[in-house]
Formats: sequence, structure tokens, C-alpha cells
Amino acid sequence: MWFKALRIYQARRPLNLTDATLEAALTEQAFTPCHSQQEQSAGWVAPLDGGGLAHAGPPGHWLLKLRIEERLLPSAVIKEALDEEVRQIEANEGRQVGRKERRNRMDELKITLLPQAFTRSRYLLIWIDNNRHRVIINHGSEKWAELALNRLREGLGSLPVVPLATQLTPTQVMTQWLLDTPPAGITPLDACELKDPDSEGAVLRCRGQNLLDDEILQHLQAGKRVTQLKLDWRDQVSFVLTEQLQLKSLSYADALQEEAEQSNPDQDPRVALDTHFVLMSGTLGPLFDELIDHHQGLVELAEN
Repeated sequence: MWFKALRIYQARRPLNLTDATLEAALTEQAFTPCHSQQEQSAGWVAPLDGGGLAHAGPPGHWLLKLRIEERLLPSAVIKEALDEEVRQIEANEGRQVGRKERRNRMDELKITLLPQAFTRSRYLLIWIDNNRHRVIINHGSEKWAELALNRLREGLGSLPVVPLATQLTPTQVMTQWLLDTPPAGITPLDACELKDPDSEGAVLRCRGQNLLDDEILQHLQAGKRVTQLKLDWRDQVSFVLTEQLQLKSLSYADALQEEAEQSNPDQDPRVALDTHFVLMSGTLGPLFDELIDHHQGLVELAEN
């Protein structure tokens, strides 16, 4: 259950959620399968089989699970069916099919073929930190993250969160870390992405390289800026920090993973979920706090 790619959202005001209000909100938006003419359906399912929709972890923390079901109707399938239909019309009626008629027939074919399409499901895990007024989504895609937030917002009636924003930009901070000494607890590893702000498309990606050597320093002194940086935090977790304040490619220390395994010798699913959630939230929550401090705090958010 370890989160691997994070989009972090900060509330404009305290969320003030409770087990009861959250469970009721999720129940209103519980998952139902796509009906015959529906291309996509998204709703909440239990993170643990047989459990509630809002899985409570440490006090003030919940784990949610969004299921997204999509009907797979490739455009090539529609085009093949349309081309065959057009050929039959032109052969039987001796006329050409115009653009408008082709579009109309394509729409009709979609309606006909959609109920026959296979479905595919994907799942998103969402962590709510009521204590720090944050929502953390385990996915790198803005599209799917916004879908999850919208479903949560529809159930709660309001969810005043915005992407995490700080006084200093990540690019400023990461660049300074490589030019100077990074703060205690933060260790640059062996990968980064550098961009030239004055040259659109000029990107340098480094892997397996000492980021503190002269070559990297020369690029920075020439004006390039750090837009992604692989870091280690206090020997507990490594990750790639991006210019949008996202965390990617998270890898947790062996000690944390071993602690999770040792806490669940019987491999009980509930114990496994609870242990992972406790260890993960207890690690990442302080990490986020430190990152925010290193960026001179949050941008002040106006309430809506």
C-alpha cells in the first residue's frame, strides 16, 4: 500500500471531518458499474474487503479508494465499422457519403457498439490528513487526481483544497541546494533534470551521476535551473521532487518495510493495511512539513 507517486493538496481552511461525515459522503458517491451507454463510472469502494468506505488510520487520518471503470471502445474499431457501413451505402445506393453524414453515423455506431465493449478498472488511493488539512493522492496524473477530488467534493458538498503552493518555488530551492549545502536531512542522490529558462525545450537529464561535481555546477552557473531532483530524506525515503511540488518514484527504507512485515507475521490483510498506513503517514507527514519549511512556508490561501 506504499504510495509511490504523490499529488498533495492543501485545504484553505480546516476540513473538520469525522468518521461519520466522511463515511456518509462516500456512500453517496459509492461505485456503481457503467451502464450500457456509459463510457466511464467512478465511485468509492472499501480499501479493505468487508470494511467501510473510509478506512480510519491514526487519529485524524483516513484512507479512501476510488474505482474508475471505463468501457474500451478503440477508435480503430469504430472506424472499421464506419468504413464498412459507408462502403455498403455507396455500393447499394450509388452515392457518396458526406462528412456530416459520416459524423452522424459514427455517433450512431458508438451507441450501438458501446454496450458490447469490454470494461477496465483502475484504482486510486487517497489519504486524508485531517490534522494538517491535506489530501494526498497516490497518482501522478492531474486528470485522475481531479476526478477523485471532484467525487469527494460532490459527496461532502465542499472541499476547499488546492495544489500545494509555497513561498519559494521548488525550482529556486532545488537549484540552491545544488549550488550550496542542502539542509540537514536532505541528501541529493544521483538524478536530476536541468532546464535553461531562456531556451525553450533545452533540457538536460542526468542519471547515475554525482550531482555535486563540477560539471553540474557549471551548468547551474551558466543559468540552468533544477526542475527535478532525486533526494533522500533522513535515510527513510527517497523520491524525485518536481517543479510542481510533486513527489515521484518514492522508495521506502528497508527498515520501514521490514518493520511492516514483522508487525504482521500472520499476514492478516487488515493488520497489513493498518501497519502500512501508520508507517507511511508517520513518515511522509513530517517529510511534507520539512519540505514546506525549506520552501519558506505555504502561500497564504484565501477562503472561498
